[in-house]
Amino acid sequence: MIEALAPFCSLISHSEGTDRYPDPYRVCFEGKHTIVSFADHPAVTGEWLGESLDFLGPQYAGLKSTAAGRYQINKPAWLEGQGQLQLPDFTPASQDAWTAWRLKRAGALPFIESGDITGAIYACRNIWASLPGSTAGQPTAQLSALLEFYNQQETLA
Repeated sequence: MIEALAPFCSLISHSEGTDRYPDPYRVCFEGKHTIVSFADHPAVTGEWLGESLDFLGPQYAGLKSTAAGRYQINKPAWLEGQGQLQLPDFTPASQDAWTAWRLKRAGALPFIESGDITGAIYACRNIWASLPGSTAGQPTAQLSALLEFYNQQETLA
């Protein structure tokens, strides 16, 4: 991973809640499955087929989330990035590479580089449902809490 992205990647993991687990790279949506094999995304290998989103309300009835790994990458998004980047597996290095690619595609890199973390968050809000401003209909983190977390991460870096 590009070292300058590490604090922002930690912010995503924190917002998505994967940093609460012993190995965030092995967490699946809602923490109900731990990834055993990093051969590929667990929804691709069939190791895990996703979790129901029914608890989010009637508009989600019958839908599943395949969000997996430190950055909660869903299967379709993973397949797109995996193909473009030729990622060989779902290891932490591949998850990090996918996330750096996705941040670039979202236009978040200039915001991160200039220190405009609010701008970077809003550039990514339609990728990660937990980010403030997301329209996914899932609970979102508070901007002030994420900015405070980011500043702590940057101090540690």
